[in-house]
Amino acid sequence: MEKEILGNMFKYEDGKMYKKYKSSKKIWRCLTDNKPKEDGYIRCHINKKHYYLQRLVYLFHNPEWNIHDDSRDNSIDHMNGNKLDNRIENLKCVNCSQNKQNITHRDGKEIKGYSFRTDGRPKPWMAQWQENGKRKSKGFKTKQEAKEYSEEMRKLHHYRPCKN
Repeated sequence: MEKEILGNMFKYEDGKMYKKYKSSKKIWRCLTDNKPKEDGYIRCHINKKHYYLQRLVYLFHNPEWNIHDDSRDNSIDHMNGNKLDNRIENLKCVNCSQNKQNITHRDGKEIKGYSFRTDGRPKPWMAQWQENGKRKSKGFKTKQEAKEYSEEMRKLHHYRPCKN
């Protein structure tokens, strides 16, 4: 299906976004094949402006959404944490705090949301999460308790609808 967004013709097929050349009736360019920038995201140049591909895909499927609103309450999250997976099934509009829930360490390991403290505390297992942009933590006696609480807090403070 073809749609006009930002004054250009786009289509979305098999999880890929294409832009039609203005001077051609038949030539489409696959934006999903663009190389990611240093931050790992694919950017596209449209009408002399740069856009993140995930925001274009989200707008294609949600035309009422405001792509120009760059406030902290209007982020597009890659739910599986893969910045190159711009399928609409993997994208969700969230606020900045919720978007930070998917952060991974520089070595590529996922943050589990719990850890063991070796400083002799009576509750050595710590659950950690983000809430309204602030880091929170709580101690537990067992690994399982910390893991379950961390998951509960991440679900509670993640994936609430963004502001439109």
